[in-house]
Amino acid sequence: MNKWNHSYGFLLGKALQQMEHKFAEGLVPFNINSRQYGVLLFIEENPYSSQKDISDNLQIDRTTMVSHIDHLETLGFVERTKNPNDRRSYSLLITEKGKEVLHSRWEFLTDVESEVLTPLNQQERQLLKDFLIRIWKSL
Repeated sequence: MNKWNHSYGFLLGKALQQMEHKFAEGLVPFNINSRQYGVLLFIEENPYSSQKDISDNLQIDRTTMVSHIDHLETLGFVERTKNPNDRRSYSLLITEKGKEVLHSRWEFLTDVESEVLTPLNQQERQLLKDFLIRIWKSL
């Protein structure tokens, strides 16, 4: 009996590793990583979020979040604005340049997903997605 083939964590980790590696290659020209892409996606879907909101929702520690936002701001992908409700914090907005990167890489991401999930039919893909969302929400 091969223990590696019976470990969900190992198998899921390997699949994720392959998918993230392929996606990361497509982000290199934009000088961002997959986590920063996720931050951009969150900001687009939740305009005027604070760094704390993003950090809490994406489960990224605050120190790391600051460096991600600094990097994305330097690239011109996000902008900070004073939070009218709390002058000590900033609200974040995605810029047009950030939206262009986000949208251009979305198609690439879906292509990578399709490539990695080729062995599964559409129903199996949906089940996998549903299971992963349920697991993530429980963490």
